[in-house]
Formats: sequence, structure tokens, C-alpha cells
Amino acid sequence: MIPLQLRIAGFLSYHEPAELDFTSFDLACISGQNGAGKSSLLDAITWALFGQARKRDDSLVNLQSKAAEVSLTFQYEGNTYRVQRTLPRGKTTILEFQIRDSESWRPLSERTTRETQARIEQTLRLDYETFVNASFFLQGKADQFTQQTASKRKDVLGSILGLEVWEVYKQRTADKRRSLEEEVGSIDGRIAEIDEELAEEEPRKKRLKELEAELKQLNATRQTQENALENLRKIAASLDQQLAAEKAKLEEERRGLKEQEKEASNQSSMISDLELRFESAKKSLAEAEKKITGRGELEESRSAAREQYAELKAENELLKAQMDELKERMDQLESAEGATCPLCGQPLSAQHRKSTLKQLQVEGKEKGDRFRINKSSMDDLAKQIAEYESKLSKIGSAESERLTHSNSVTQLMERIETINNSIKSWETVGAKRLKEIETILASEKYATEIQKPSVSLDEAERDLNRLREQENQKREEVVFARQKVSVLDERRIRKAEFVVQREELSRAISQHRTLERAFGKDGVPALLIEQALPQIETKANDLLDRLSNGQMSIRFVTQAEYKDKKRDDLKETLDIQISDGAGLRDYEMYSGGEAFRVNFAIRLALSEVLAQRKGARLQTLVIDEGFGSQDVQGRQRLIEAINLVKKDFAKILVITHLEELKDAFPTRIEIEKIQTGSTIRVA
Repeated sequence: MIPLQLRIAGFLSYHEPAELDFTSFDLACISGQNGAGKSSLLDAITWALFGQARKRDDSLVNLQSKAAEVSLTFQYEGNTYRVQRTLPRGKTTILEFQIRDSESWRPLSERTTRETQARIEQTLRLDYETFVNASFFLQGKADQFTQQTASKRKDVLGSILGLEVWEVYKQRTADKRRSLEEEVGSIDGRIAEIDEELAEEEPRKKRLKELEAELKQLNATRQTQENALENLRKIAASLDQQLAAEKAKLEEERRGLKEQEKEASNQSSMISDLELRFESAKKSLAEAEKKITGRGELEESRSAAREQYAELKAENELLKAQMDELKERMDQLESAEGATCPLCGQPLSAQHRKSTLKQLQVEGKEKGDRFRINKSSMDDLAKQIAEYESKLSKIGSAESERLTHSNSVTQLMERIETINNSIKSWETVGAKRLKEIETILASEKYATEIQKPSVSLDEAERDLNRLREQENQKREEVVFARQKVSVLDERRIRKAEFVVQREELSRAISQHRTLERAFGKDGVPALLIEQALPQIETKANDLLDRLSNGQMSIRFVTQAEYKDKKRDDLKETLDIQISDGAGLRDYEMYSGGEAFRVNFAIRLALSEVLAQRKGARLQTLVIDEGFGSQDVQGRQRLIEAINLVKKDFAKILVITHLEELKDAFPTRIEIEKIQTGSTIRVA
């Protein structure tokens, strides 16, 4: 991965947008005071690529900003890519991944941030840990490997080489092995159950024979009972025919008597209705005779009313004419305008007009009152006349009604007498016979002379059903017993299968135990370390030769003798022995500049080997420490070493806070922290 351009805004100490163009240099130093924001540039690169830095939460967002934004454009294997990562405060990260096509950017982002991150790592063929361990010499970590004790160096080296995955493999294998052992335990339990069941073979066979004998006996008894039941059915059929004939005769007679009973009941219920109708006819006859007697009185009353009505009508007609005349005279008097009264010829004064009008009004009121009284009397008389005429009209048909009611009374009297005679006859003869027949039918003793068998058909059928149930139950017991015997063959086959399966599982358990040992620290990881150490040693010595002017070289020792001289075997270790002009000494005997040269050489060798193992190319190197611990000559040699290895890298960045080293590099990236945040300047 070769960085081309880095844009930062709102990230850690960078509040205002800042940009760094990597295309103008191959080797540069990043300088600035402590805390100015030099290491934040490295955090920006790893956060853009992997979403990881020294921190991963909202603390990455500058205190004065609403969001942290980093955009990194880089080149890898001939293609140009761009990663843009944004973290709004209090929200989730937004990640975009793009590739340069001609003059435009084509998106490579997946559906989710997780999937997009996986694609970035797949493209680089590196994850965060591998990238940092390979490309970054971080503060305080360059000697992480060499400063460990000999017994722990293999663990650190394994971590740097990413060998922790073998511990995961070992754990998974152990889990699988334990799962297989549980299966073996379960199979052993099943085999024990089968053995316990096979031990019951003889008792089961004996019980089966007993049940088969009992079933055979029940079968014979049931057949005998079936034959006896068939004979009973034939006898019962003959008896049933005789009984049915006698019963049919009695039932036919009962039906006839029931009809008579029903008729007598109906006639009895009719008596009350007929008696009511008889009394009603007698009453109607009396009323018709009474109507005929009162006709003369009604005709006289109607004539008197008519005469009185005619007199009142004539009087009212006269009163009407008189009232009309009074009205006309009052109108003349009211409308008169001359000095003479039009009614009496006297002088027409106001007093005369008023008194005359009053006299006429009094006279008119009297006549009006009389008219209204007459009119009311006429209305009452009209109602009386209409009522008399209605009654006379009804009396007109009274003769024919009397004849009709007289005939009805005679007919109803005769019918009532006839019905009473019929009911009396039923009660003395028919009712007694019906009761006698119903008693015979209810007791079923209508054929006492017929001889019945000693055992009833129902009892015989119940006995047969009971035998059949016993036989069926016994047959089920036989079937179940046979199954319990026959299943033993299946159990033997199943046991053989379990034995084979157990052997296969035991072999698998043995294989997994072997894999557990292989995946352990003394297995594959140790072999991989053994394979990597010669490469690391060769590359480290190549660089150390240049750093020490050919005076120093290293050698890794992986086995050593025990202090106990009685032991013939060797212990596993990882000592670092350094050869110089003074001879061969352990790494722990060196300090200061000499130790750093060794640290630098080994660290760079580890980075190159790690990148090669991942299938990636180590094209960028970042050194974030080292110069402060070197003397002047050591610093110069370190700078020379960096210049010597720069042909192996596309970009080398060296971070320092020493002012005297700025001029030792062709390009300086100066970081300054002002009030608004960190700034970048390339000089």
C-alpha cells in the first residue's frame, strides 16, 4: 500500500481541514513538538483503512467539531483506491470504498460497513494488526520482541506473525474432541441398555409360549360360544315370529280403541262448546222477541222528534231573516252622512246614532242567542232521529232472527244428548278393554303358552363379546411379546453398529488429540517460527551489517541445555546472541545505541517477513521513535541505514522531535499545533 493523499478534518487534534500530498517525496521526516499531532497522522491512516486507531469511539472526534472525517487515496498493485470514513458525533460510522476508473471513481462499497471493511482488507490482504506490525515502528514497541525474556520471545514472535489463530484452532479442536467424547459416552450408555435388554431374551421367549397357549385356548372357547349363540338365534327367531303375530293382533285392537278414545275425547271437549252455543242461542232468541215487543214505542218517539225538529228549523229561518235585516239597518246607520236618520227620519245626532246602534245590537244579540240555542237542539234531535231509525232498522229483521235462533236451540239440544250417550258407552265398555290390552302389551305376557329357552339371547351375546375381548387382548399381548423377542435381533444389529461407530469416534478422538498437540505452542506454531527465524535472521543481519559497518551480526538460538547436567534433553528457548568485535554475547548485555541498532534490524526483518507471509508487499515504512536514544554517530548510521533501505520501500516516514535531524531528510513535514488545532506544512 502506497499512500498518495491524506485529507483530515475534525479528527483528534485536527479541527480545520488539513491535507498531505505524498506524491512529492519518497523519504520524509515528520517533525514537531511533543503533542503537536505527529502520531495523529498515523492514527488517521489506520482509522481510514481499518476503523482502528489508539481509540475507536467518539473521542476521535475533535472537541470543536461535529464529525471526524478522513479520506486516504492510495496505490496498490497498479490500481488507485480511495477510502473515506466519517464518524458524526453520537452516530454510526459511514464508510466508502472506491477505485479509480479513467477520470472517475467507481464505488466498491458493499451493503453494510462490515462488508465494506472486509472488502478493503481482502484488497490489501492485510488486517489492522498485521498492517501495524509490518509497516509501523511505533513508540515504545520497536523493542517489544527483543526486550522480552527468552521464554516469552516465542509468544511475542507468534503474535507478530499472527500465530494466535493456531490457539483458536487448538480450542476448536478441543471442543470438537470433547463433543466426540460425549458422543462416545452416549453410545456406551446405549450399548449398556442393549446388553441389559439382550439379557432378557430367554424370559421373553418363555412368556411368549405361555401367551400363545392361552390364546389358543381362548380361541377354542370362543368358537364353541359362537356355535351355541347361532342355535339360540334360530330358536329366538321362531319364538319371535309367534310373539310378533300375537302382539300384532293386540296392537291392532289397541289402535281401534285408541281411535274410539280419541273420538270420545274430542266429543267430550265439544260438549262445553256446544253448551255455550246452546246458551248463546237461547239468549239471542230472547233478545229477538224483546226487539219485536218495543217497535211501537220507537216509532212514536221518532215522529215526535221529527215534529220538534221541523218547528225549530222554521223558527231559525225566521230569526236568520230578522238578523240580516238588523245588520243591514246598522250598516245604513253607520254609513249615513246627512242630518236625518235613515231609519226613523229624526235628526241624526251623534247621541242618536250611538243609542240607536246600541239598541239594534242588543236586539241582534238576543236573536243570535236564540238562533244558536235552536241550532244545538236541532243537532241533538237529528242524532236521536238517526238512533231511532237505526234501532227500527234492526227490529225489521227480528222476525227472521227469532226463527233462526229457535231452530238452533232445538238442533244443539239434540246433538248434546247424542254425544253424552256416546261418551257414556265408551266409558262403560271401550275404556276398560283398552286398559286391559295396554297392561298385556306392557308386561309382554301376551303369549304365555310359548316356552322360552333357559339362557337369553342377550346373555349369550354378552358372553361371546366378553370372550372376544379376552381373545383380542390376549392376541395383543402375544403380538407385543413377539415384538419384544423379534426386536432383540434389531438390538444386536444396532449394538454392532454402535460398536463400529464407537471405534470410528475413538479414532477421531485420537486424531483430534494429535491435532490439539499439533496446534499447541510446541506444534505447528513452533515449526512456523523455526521456518521464519532463518529468514528473519538473514534479513536482520543484512541490515545490521550496514548499521554497524560490518561489526555486528545476530544469531537466534532455539534450544539450550538445562542447568541440571543430569538431563540429556534440551529446553525450548529463543535467545538472541550478538557477535561484534568483542566476541559473542547475549542481547541482554547490550544497551543504548547498540541495542537500538539490533532492535531496528530485527524489527524491520520481522516486518518484511510478516508482509511476505500474508502475500502482501511491504511498500510503506513508518518509524515513530529511535533517534532520541542514539548518540551522534549512531543517529548518523541509522539515517544512513534508512537511506540504504529506502530503495526497498515506496514511502518512508520518520517521526522525530529533534530539530537537528530535520535537515538530514530531503523532505520535512512540519506539524504545528495552534489555537484552532494542528496544521500540516511540507518543506
